[in-house]
Amino acid sequence: MNIEKNVCEKLYSEVKTKLQQELTKRGKTFRGSETHIWKMTEPKLEKTYFQLVLEENTGLSFSATFNNMYLWRKMNEVQTKKVVNFQEDYLVMFVKFLGYETPQAYLDQFSMNLLDFFGIKKESKIWMIQAIFDAKDQQNPSGLFEGKSPRSDEQTVDSRDTECLLEIIDLFHESNYILPKRHYDQDLVKLDHGQYFLKEADAPWDKVDCVFAIGFYSNYFVKWALQQELGAYIEFDENNTRFRVRYYNQILEQSLWSDYYESNAGFDVGFLAKVPMQLPNNRIITAYFISGIENKSTRSMTSYLCQYWKAIADKYDVEQNLSIDNSPFVMVFKVNKSNLRELYCQQVVLIQ
Repeated sequence: MNIEKNVCEKLYSEVKTKLQQELTKRGKTFRGSETHIWKMTEPKLEKTYFQLVLEENTGLSFSATFNNMYLWRKMNEVQTKKVVNFQEDYLVMFVKFLGYETPQAYLDQFSMNLLDFFGIKKESKIWMIQAIFDAKDQQNPSGLFEGKSPRSDEQTVDSRDTECLLEIIDLFHESNYILPKRHYDQDLVKLDHGQYFLKEADAPWDKVDCVFAIGFYSNYFVKWALQQELGAYIEFDENNTRFRVRYYNQILEQSLWSDYYESNAGFDVGFLAKVPMQLPNNRIITAYFISGIENKSTRSMTSYLCQYWKAIADKYDVEQNLSIDNSPFVMVFKVNKSNLRELYCQQVVLIQ
């Protein structure tokens, strides 16, 4: 059976943790290298304690010679691959050791965690909205989002935005779930006399429950959202290319606007937000905005979301003294332009 990177890492961590607990119950200690715990051998039976603990807990006997380093080796294999081929009998024993009846039950549990976090139903659709540009207008910043309408041979997209889309697709692929579908902003939203409107007739929104909007002021969907619910929490200053966020000040007991966030020579800034959006037909969708002033912070924040989405629920709105949990939020990040892995969370705002 093929096992995705995230699932293999989770399996390794959980099996190791439970093995440590079982050895402690038996009065055993371990030290040394990372592999020492897997190699500890019972001298009389000439079996590793790992195998003995597995057999005792699962009631299973291994059909062939047990490779006590199998899980460790698979863990190392996924450091260079996104998918590894996992031998069925090993997988059955490991997941049963963790309390699951079948490997699929383990995979389903992992998948449901992901879907629950993003608020996605099994029958729903996931859309990713990417901005397109008119190649002729690249020298004019206003041309990035005002009246694009490029002809097909002049239509282009930002390469880093595309990398963001692919990473999100990989995230859902690893959960064995339906893959998100890419849509271009101009195909979903139109600009008319300075106002943005959804093209409901051209876009079947009926089963869409979750949307990922990539980019900031060049994305028509983000501009539409700023005119709707998102504008209550994010204010974009187009003239100076900067933004600020609304937060609750506990001392004054009222909502205030933060100082403006803007990029400089060394650092880019952006926001990661989860906001419920009401469509014109009164349907509510969950919209995730991964929006950097430049594409560098957009790219960095996408990796943060895909790699650490479980940790987001524990982030704290200090002003309101509340954790995010499953609530809507806005998080502001600063990203080192020279090293996109270096990012700092500047502010967390819980939306209530």
